[in-house]
Amino acid sequence: MDLSGISDETLLGKVDALAETERFSLVDLLLHLGELDRRGACQERGYASVFAYLTRHLGYSESDAVRRVRAARAAREYPSILRMLANGDLHLVSIAMLEPWLTSENHEGLLRKASRRSTREVERLVAELAPAAPEPRDRVRSLPPPAPPPPTPPIAVPALLDIPSALDLRLPATPFHEPPASPQERRVVFTFTAREEVQSWFAEARDLLRHRFPAGRMEEIFGEALRRLVEAEHPTQSGRLRTTKPAPACARGRSIPKWVQDEVWRRDCGRCAFIGPDGVRCGDTAWLEYDHIIPWALGGISDDPDNVRLLCREHNQHCARKLFGEDAVG
Repeated sequence: MDLSGISDETLLGKVDALAETERFSLVDLLLHLGELDRRGACQERGYASVFAYLTRHLGYSESDAVRRVRAARAAREYPSILRMLANGDLHLVSIAMLEPWLTSENHEGLLRKASRRSTREVERLVAELAPAAPEPRDRVRSLPPPAPPPPTPPIAVPALLDIPSALDLRLPATPFHEPPASPQERRVVFTFTAREEVQSWFAEARDLLRHRFPAGRMEEIFGEALRRLVEAEHPTQSGRLRTTKPAPACARGRSIPKWVQDEVWRRDCGRCAFIGPDGVRCGDTAWLEYDHIIPWALGGISDDPDNVRLLCREHNQHCARKLFGEDAVG
């Protein structure tokens, strides 16, 4: 199916319609899975459970199958789940997470609290229901050294054909060995618990450092934060003493001054400021870039916060393509 010829509005409308159809199809599937689970009909066909039927016969992944089985059982017990799912008030992941904790006494309140909540917010809700467990103690554990790579067998280079000439072009048949691999660094595992606000700081730091660490691994973010702290407190002790030259006063140019960046960051609350035609603001906090509202190439200035905004990379490139054409972004 070639969709390249349809307009953006038609495409968005079609996706909305398909998503609604998918929700209703999911409701229908859960109804049937619940009945299949109640009857135990899968056993007669050689499948030990509905889970086995979904994974082995229908090809679902294990995680997808578990979520559907849990949601089907919860919906069979509490039918209001199906209505909320069809309306988009609940998603499949939240239903599967809540299923073990739902009772006839609490299900209405829990489902209402989970309505329109993200996965992380539902995780927090479930954590409040779980019995308190002792926090694991702070721990740093060394991992065993990585296993050395298997030795590479020597490769004999065959001699070339003997050419009757004054020059002997044959290569000596001496074994060739790859250079030894550099030893891999030792690894450690950190285990600790923290207040929830530390998680918020980590998420914010990860978004701020996306340009430098695209994968956003915890090792990268915590390592960078600790490195900066050590250098700030003991710049000579870390072995990375750096001298900073004062920035020269620059004439008007494309570079956005630091004071403008700071003001724009505060004004836009550290979030993408792009607003769609329906008034929906992007609000992403990762891959942020400073963008000239009137482009510098068209006479826009850099030293006025009113001409600068925060955009995520996707919207910055989108605006550039819209203004300068598809070839504007490589």
